[in-house]
Amino acid sequence: MTDNAGSGVVEVPWNLTVPEADIHLVGYGLRLPNDLTLEALAVLKRCNRVFGIPALHAPEFGLPAMENLYLNYGTDKDRHRTYREWLDLVLDAAATDGPVALATSGSVMVGALVAHRVLEEAPRRGLTVHVTHAASCFDGIWADLNIEPFFGFTVWEATTFVKLGIQPDTSTTLMLPQAPIFDVTTGPDIADGTIRTSTAVAEIRDHLLGYYPPRHQVHFVHTGSGTGTRGFTSTVETLPLAELDHPGRNPLSTLVVPRLTPSTRLDFQRPDTVATKDTVTS
Repeated sequence: MTDNAGSGVVEVPWNLTVPEADIHLVGYGLRLPNDLTLEALAVLKRCNRVFGIPALHAPEFGLPAMENLYLNYGTDKDRHRTYREWLDLVLDAAATDGPVALATSGSVMVGALVAHRVLEEAPRRGLTVHVTHAASCFDGIWADLNIEPFFGFTVWEATTFVKLGIQPDTSTTLMLPQAPIFDVTTGPDIADGTIRTSTAVAEIRDHLLGYYPPRHQVHFVHTGSGTGTRGFTSTVETLPLAELDHPGRNPLSTLVVPRLTPSTRLDFQRPDTVATKDTVTS
């Protein structure tokens, strides 16, 4: 790729350049198949084994059959035990039958603890790693609420935030992923895909009330994801902080706490309604 003498025009070559590696960490993005990148497709096709969370069935795109790591979850099994199993499986497979891929929804670098463990552990075993980037849930949430993260953004996994007694920076927008499953340690039910929601969300509320007033408006946001029109359908539940005593309607939502003092220079009006043309399928 070359920048044409500073003219602002980037010359893009036809050929795709993807580094070879023992392990490829791949994100699907949010909307399928829309967010699958050329690199993701190329990488997944070249791997001897692909471990999916969840697995994709997409033969029209030439994707190989995937091994479904989602099946390792259990309703009576600690998720961190499952994550350890995934880590060992991927590293062992890469050592004996590479290249392999670990592929996840969204960005493989956001909310995917195992991917970070792979990056940490693989070099110790003499294995190389390449990351294929994709859109994360944060990209969707920033659009849903019209947030510019350059103007102040903090993120903490909800249980970690409360259990460590983190003091929020109230001058930024605070995002608390996994708030609906606060302090839930077990995995989803693989039979129906549901996960137990938290009965202790009030602990998040009580912690936040030490820094924000009771009437401060907070949002449960589930950004659009999945196939078909679901990929373009987001839900936002807004309520006063004082009423935050339930996990919201969707266990995959992120709790968003706007900055304490709004700023006309830093904040933008939320697009409550979005005018769209008819969906075109091609």
